[in-house]
Amino acid sequence: MTAPTFRVASYNIHSCVGNDRQCNEERIVRVLREIQADIVGMQEVGGSSLIDEMEQFRFLEKHLSMNSISASNLRWGRFEFGNALFTSGEILESRLVDLTVHPFELRGAIDCRIRLRGTDVRVVATHLGLFPHERRQQVGRILSLLEENPAEVTVVMGDFNIFGLERRLLRRIGAPKELPRLRTFPARRPLMSLDRIWTIPNNRLHKIHVHRTSLSRAASDHLPIVGDVLLTPATGLTPNLGLPESPRPLAVPNYWL
Repeated sequence: MTAPTFRVASYNIHSCVGNDRQCNEERIVRVLREIQADIVGMQEVGGSSLIDEMEQFRFLEKHLSMNSISASNLRWGRFEFGNALFTSGEILESRLVDLTVHPFELRGAIDCRIRLRGTDVRVVATHLGLFPHERRQQVGRILSLLEENPAEVTVVMGDFNIFGLERRLLRRIGAPKELPRLRTFPARRPLMSLDRIWTIPNNRLHKIHVHRTSLSRAASDHLPIVGDVLLTPATGLTPNLGLPESPRPLAVPNYWL
C-alpha cells in the first residue's frame, strides 16, 4: 500500500527570463503545471515586465489558481522582486523574515503554516546570498527561526547558493548528513546543486528529483527541484533521495555539488 504524500517544489524562475533571453511568464506556468505541486516556493519573482497589466506575482497567482504569499525584497521602479509561495492548501499563518546582511543585497524567507488534506505543515522557503560570510549569518538566523514553534513536519526549501564542502553548513538547519546531489544550475547543462529541499524530520521526504524537461530547460536559468513528502509518519518505506537521473549530466568535481 502506497503511503499518502504531498508534492513540494522549489523554483528560481529568474524573473521568467529563459535561456533564449525572452521574458515569458506563461512558460513558467506551463512548467509548474507539468509538476503539479501542492506547495511551490519561488525565487526571483518579478522585476522585469508587465503582462496583461499585471506584475509577475499577480499573473502567476491568477493563472495557477493557488493561495499565495508575496515576499518582495526589492522594488525597481514599478516592479517588485523577491520570493513567493503558492499552495493548493489553506494558509493558516505566515510571516516574512528579514535575512539581509548589510552591505549585501536584501534577502528574506517565508515562514508559514499550511493545512493540506487535514495535515498541518510548516514551510520555510528562502533564497540565500552570494557570499559565504553572508550565508553563514543567514543560516544562523534560519536556525533561530526553526527553534521557535517547532512543527510535526517542516519543509525547508529554496535556492541556497551553496555547493561543495560548504553544503555541510546546511546541517545546522536540519539538512540530512548526506544531501542528494541533484544539479539544477545552469538549466541547459546543470553542474551545481544550488536548489534544495529537505524535511524535518528527514525521513518524511520520500522522493526527490530534478524536473528536467525540454520546457523547464528553456524557461529559466535554474531547473525546478521537486519532492514528495509523507503526510504522516510511515515505516517500512525506502526513501528515494536523489538516485542518478538518465541521461546523466556532465561529470563534475564533487566540490561543485
